[in-house]
Amino acid sequence: MAALAQDAPPAPGGPAGATVPSGVPLRVALERRVRIQRVGQPIQARLVEPIYVFDQAVLPAGSVVEGHVSAIGGVPFRRRLAAILSGNLTPPREVRAQFDALVLGDGSRLSLRTSPSRGTAHTARISKPGKGERNQSALQDTRDKLHEAAIRAFATPGKMSRLKSTLLGMLPYHRQAWSAGTLFNDVLEEPLTGLAPIHVEERNHQGAAAEPETQEVTARLLTAISSATARKGAPVEAVVTRPLFSADGRLLIPEGSHLLGDIVEAKPARRLHRNGKVLFAFRQIRVPAGDAQSIQGYVEGVEADFGAHLVLDSEGATRASSPKSRFIFPAIAAVAAGLSFHQDYNAAGVPDMDIAGRAESGAVGLGLIGTVLAQTSRTVASSIAFAGAGFSIYSTFIARGEDVVLPANTPVKVSLKPRGGEDDGGQPAKRRLK
Repeated sequence: MAALAQDAPPAPGGPAGATVPSGVPLRVALERRVRIQRVGQPIQARLVEPIYVFDQAVLPAGSVVEGHVSAIGGVPFRRRLAAILSGNLTPPREVRAQFDALVLGDGSRLSLRTSPSRGTAHTARISKPGKGERNQSALQDTRDKLHEAAIRAFATPGKMSRLKSTLLGMLPYHRQAWSAGTLFNDVLEEPLTGLAPIHVEERNHQGAAAEPETQEVTARLLTAISSATARKGAPVEAVVTRPLFSADGRLLIPEGSHLLGDIVEAKPARRLHRNGKVLFAFRQIRVPAGDAQSIQGYVEGVEADFGAHLVLDSEGATRASSPKSRFIFPAIAAVAAGLSFHQDYNAAGVPDMDIAGRAESGAVGLGLIGTVLAQTSRTVASSIAFAGAGFSIYSTFIARGEDVVLPANTPVKVSLKPRGGEDDGGQPAKRRLK
C-alpha cells in the first residue's frame, strides 16, 4: 500500500497562521451551573478537546469560549401534560446556546460565528470489552491520558453536584438550569483564521499500513446513523480529528483525512422491548489532496449521551442496552396495585381512610394528580394504581425497544488493524450481528 501521508501539503493557513474551516464543531463544556433566565444571558465554557489542523494543534483543550443563551422555546403540549401528570409543573423548555468569542492563551480574543445547539447533560465514552488490553504507541498513550485528564479537570461534575441537580429536578416547581459540565457541539459557520500552531510535531510522512502495531484514530461521524433507518450497504463517512503519529514522531495520518465505509448490518428496535443495534466498518481512507486507499477500520469506541444507554459488543456493534433498574418500578407498581385492595379498620370497626396508602396508589398511576384523585375513594385509588402498573409493565416488557441513534459529529475511535480477512460477500469475516 502506498504511503498515506506522503507528499501531503502543509497545514492550511501556511506560516502566517492556521485556519479551522467552517463545519468543524467546537465541543465545549460549561464551567459552572447556569440557571436559564433570558435570551442573551452570557455564559462561559471551555473546549473539552483540542482542535487540530493537519498535523498541528491550534487550540488546546481548556481554551475559554464565551457565548450566550440564543433561544428559549416552548414546551410541546404532550410533554407538558406528561410532566404535569408526573408532578412536574415546570417541564424543561427547548433552550439553545451560541458561542461567539474565543479567548486565547495570551488574553487576545477571536470572534466566532457558530450554529446554536442544545446541551447534553452527561455523556459517556463507551468502548469494546477488553479494549484496554490492546497495544498502542507510548507517545499516543501519553497524549490520550493527558487529554482525558484535561477533560475531567473541568467538564465532569462531581457526585454532590449531580445529586443536587437531581434533587432540585424532583421538586414540583424549579427553575431550568444547565448543570456544570453540560456539553455543547457548536458548529463553526465561518472559518476561524490566524491561529498560531501550539506545537509542531516532527514529520516523516509514511503510511500507517507500514506500522506493525494496531493503529487507532480519533474521528467524528459526518453521517448520522440510526438503527431504525440504517440499511445494509448504506455509505458511512467520518473525518479524522486528531493526527496520528508513530512512537518516533512520524506523521501517519493527518487531521482532515476522510474515512469511507458502509453499514455492515443493522437491526431496528422491535416489540417485546428488543433494542436496536448497528454495525458499520470503514473500507477506505482519503488524506487531504491524496487518493483513497483501502483499509479495514472497525469502531472501538463511541461517545454518546449517557441517557441513551449505548454499549459496544465484542464485534464492535453499537447497541442500546436497557438498564436492569427498569424492572424496579414495575415491581413497585404491581405491589402498590395489589395492596390498594387492602382495607384497615379502626378499633370501632370503622373503615380507615388510609390517606397515605391511597396517595401511594394514585402516585403510581398519575403522579401528583393521581395522589389527589385517589383520596376520593378506594375504588378510584385502585383503578389508578392498576392502570399505572399495567402501563409500566407494558412499556418495560412489551413495548418497542430503543434504537441506536448516532448523530452527525459523534466522536468515534476507529481501529485500522486488519481482522482476519473478508468473506466472499465483502463482509468482515466472523463479525456478523447475532
